[in-house]
Amino acid sequence: MIGKCYKKNKFWLAILGFSFVLFWNNFTGATSNINTTMLSFTYKYGFISRGLLGTIYEAINALLPWDLHTYGWALIFFEASFLLFVIVLCIFCNSILKRVNKDNKQDVQILIILIFMISIPMFSSKYNLGRIDMYCLMCSLICMYLLTIKKMEWLVIPISAIGVMFHQGHVFMFMGMVLAMVIYNMFSEIKDSEGEIVKNIVHNKSAKRYLILFIFTFAIVSILFIWFEGFSRINGEGIVDEIIKTASLMGPEHDYHEDVVAHEILGQDLSKIEWEYHKKNMIEFPIYCLLVMPYIVMAIKFFRRLIKTAQGKINKLRYSVIIFGIVTILPDMILKVDFGRWIYCILIYYLVVMATMYAVGDKHFVETFNDFVLRIKEKCSFAVIFLIYPLMFQPHMHIAISPITDRLARLINVYINLWVPWD
Repeated sequence: MIGKCYKKNKFWLAILGFSFVLFWNNFTGATSNINTTMLSFTYKYGFISRGLLGTIYEAINALLPWDLHTYGWALIFFEASFLLFVIVLCIFCNSILKRVNKDNKQDVQILIILIFMISIPMFSSKYNLGRIDMYCLMCSLICMYLLTIKKMEWLVIPISAIGVMFHQGHVFMFMGMVLAMVIYNMFSEIKDSEGEIVKNIVHNKSAKRYLILFIFTFAIVSILFIWFEGFSRINGEGIVDEIIKTASLMGPEHDYHEDVVAHEILGQDLSKIEWEYHKKNMIEFPIYCLLVMPYIVMAIKFFRRLIKTAQGKINKLRYSVIIFGIVTILPDMILKVDFGRWIYCILIYYLVVMATMYAVGDKHFVETFNDFVLRIKEKCSFAVIFLIYPLMFQPHMHIAISPITDRLARLINVYINLWVPWD
């Protein structure tokens, strides 16, 4: 009985063991003041930017007999949130695995291993434990699950809105996979590749339903983004002192993150302050690209082959949408400095989307990917190194992409003095 249960669940037992090792290696029992500061942003001050997480925390505080405005309680909350994230990740990946036939399970398992490899270190490390990105990603994973099983898909609209209420940057970071999947499903419903695409969509009931879903989802997240970026800071001066007081109670050293409060509450422009960070990005990002160049080359070859061998205009369009859906991250990469987060967003996008392609039973995608993996195994005797090598870059960080690229960039800066170093 035990042997049968072990055989049935050995992959997940391995994943949990692997995840524990990653967690143990990255968890420090601490978090940064940027995350504790977020807990002081609540909707009691109005419909302000990034106010949902703090509102949830205040609701829990009202229910419990203890005062949660301490660093210790904030840390417990973040640890519980991380556990919830792991559960959501397991449920999502398991649902994907269950929908895949036996012949393709190994390839999907590889994708799942990579998803856990980059996600567990990311959100268990000191700077990102409790990071708002984690809650946004959970919202997108739930949406992807609904779009995969094609049930209760209308929930994509409110869940996406919740993601933006956690952090308006959700629009750029994790909404790409949801919107791309909606469009993919829309094109998948069109069987006839002849005639005008717009007419085919309008005259196909299922395709039209996805078009409406896309329009409403895009509209609601756009409206929320515009509100939070342009109109939610009107009374910043009137609430900032109380927010700072509350944030300081929960800070690691009774402190708060000055830049976040200045930008999100007072609406101050931080571009001058961030220029030094941009200069570091200019060095570190090329280093990272150089170190992961084999993966970039493989990805380009695979996606080019996927488009080239697709039959018909509509199929080429739906695969193009999947490939380029991550362009939503470009504004962040151009204007913002948190390249560790942006790289993670890119990686998780492709891993989740590719796993989802297996779950929906896309035969052309599956055959192309299986053939591509087989060719790599034939050409490289040590193909397993492509699965191990990414461990070098964990965890993805904040402004720094990863510990190894951060060290290399700082070493180069010793000689070129491009930016003023900070701790």
